[in-house]
Amino acid sequence: MNSHLRTALAVLALAAALSAAGCGDSHGAGSPGASDSGINGRTMVDGGCPVVREQSPCPDRPLSARLTFTGGDPERTVAETTSDALGHFRVSLPPGTYIIRPTNLTGAVTPIAQPVSVTVTSGRFTTVVVPFDSGIR
Repeated sequence: MNSHLRTALAVLALAAALSAAGCGDSHGAGSPGASDSGINGRTMVDGGCPVVREQSPCPDRPLSARLTFTGGDPERTVAETTSDALGHFRVSLPPGTYIIRPTNLTGAVTPIAQPVSVTVTSGRFTTVVVPFDSGIR
């Protein structure tokens, strides 16, 4: 077997192993068998308008953010994901109570978000909006 073929087979085997482990999923991977329940939602930042006028609305806007899901006793990280450019995310998790710990991807102090507690019930995805504060008043 030539070295190019061995390398190609090794890369394919590694890709298959990572995919089976859930590492290839950009929206995070929860526990095995939890595909019928979990959390989906959006990360949004307030409009950040110093003065809001009726004729000039200042709507919330989507924000891509890093989300770490913790739960259990003792509390541990059970999943991580990054919301997309429109703020959408979806993570499969078994029933239980979880804390979503959001992080601003820019590294700046603002926008900032507080942890959000979410309860997942069997057979459904709980929908949540994770609000970020722009810091503009």
